[in-house]
Parts: sequence; structure tokens; C-alpha cells
Amino acid sequence: ATGGVEDNTTGLLRLTNAQFEKLQSLFFDINGVSFELTANAQAWPRSLNSVIGGNSNSVYLVVNDVGANTGSGLDFINGFAFLERFYSVFDTAGGRVGFSNTPFTHATTN
Repeated sequence: ATGGVEDNTTGLLRLTNAQFEKLQSLFFDINGVSFELTANAQAWPRSLNSVIGGNSNSVYLVVNDVGANTGSGLDFINGFAFLERFYSVFDTAGGRVGFSNTPFTHATTN
């Protein structure tokens, strides 16, 4: 859907700048509350492209398909990119988790 291609060096999807400009937010509905992962939040920090062996002029996505669509169980993981943008509180005794916006939720830098 993004038009990105898998980069053999990084293992991430690589987008052109033109493709990235068209990238839309992802919305996650968690217990009736919608959480937006902006296009910028879906991108690997461009200043760190060289650390992963990437090209400095490319955009690499940290969001990708896990390879299975079972319809039940683990089909998607909200990991580090999501947790960077939202406060997270884990209530292990109560079996609950809570999320809230941060000053970085809609940041235009990564």
C-alpha cells in the first residue's frame, strides 16, 4: 500500500521522498479510543540511516507486515515506534494497559 520496496541491506521497506509525502497516518482503535501513528512516526529516524546501512537520501519504514493474517491472535505488534509517541502505563496486577498522548505524539521530526 505504501509503494515501498524491501531494502536488502536493512530489511526495512524503503520509500522515496515522493512516496513518503503521500504516506498516511495509521489509526489504532484500542478499547474504543483511536490512536494516530503519523507518517513521520512510521519512519526510521533519517539521521540514523547510516547506522543500519541505509542510504542517507532514503526513508525507511519501521512499520511492516508480520507475514501472517490469521484473523485471531498476534497479527500486528505495536512496538517501539508506537511507544515512542504515547505515554504507556502497564497495570500487571489488573491486566490493563493505558495510553495517552505526549508532546511527541504528533511531532513532525523523528
